[in-house]
Amino acid sequence: MRIHSIKLLTKQLEQLKRFYTYVLGLPLTESSSDTFTVKVGRSYLIFERTNIIDENPFYHFAFDIPENKIDESIAWLNSVGITLNLLPDNTYKVYSSTWNATSIYFYDSAGNIVEFIARHSLDNAIHSSITGTELINISEIGLVVNNVTKIKDFLSTNHSFSGYKDSKDTFAAVGNEEGLFILSANKRVWLGSEKKADIFKTEIAVEGPQEGIYNIGQYPYKLSFVNCG
Repeated sequence: MRIHSIKLLTKQLEQLKRFYTYVLGLPLTESSSDTFTVKVGRSYLIFERTNIIDENPFYHFAFDIPENKIDESIAWLNSVGITLNLLPDNTYKVYSSTWNATSIYFYDSAGNIVEFIARHSLDNAIHSSITGTELINISEIGLVVNNVTKIKDFLSTNHSFSGYKDSKDTFAAVGNEEGLFILSANKRVWLGSEKKADIFKTEIAVEGPQEGIYNIGQYPYKLSFVNCG
């Protein structure tokens, strides 16, 4: 599964645009008074201003980086003024033997939990320096639900997305190494943060032959498909 784009809400549109274009150096592809889009490798990250006064949306999502660039990414992020989030074991990076991947986490300027993940099973090492233009894609988007197993089964039955690696009652990954929905139980603390997961409007487009826009359960989540030929 490849994620083509994710569209998220924010109260801090201008601050986020500066963060992703100026600090991370991602190409700006569209911009208006209420939305902007940046290119993340072969994916697109879209933010839209929320019109709900008492809502302050935040999300978890991950960018794939070349599998040999985790340590260099730490140095690069530090050099542009981004402080990594300290993990429970008092380090800044975590290796998953189940996923054969190493991750680091930080907050963007609106408090979204951003993950850089190096998937060591993928053949995507590079020899050039890591910058925003070397990010590969949006590889994960978090979806917060009240019943993880129910939504996992829904995505499998209705859209043929299978479970990936380990899963629990409070957490499951759906998809494959190219793209994952990260299903989290409501109010579970996101890894790499101190924030309890919450439900906010999310629109996701993935590459695939299906047509139409689909609801994901009763949640404010929209799923569509893009035929990239």
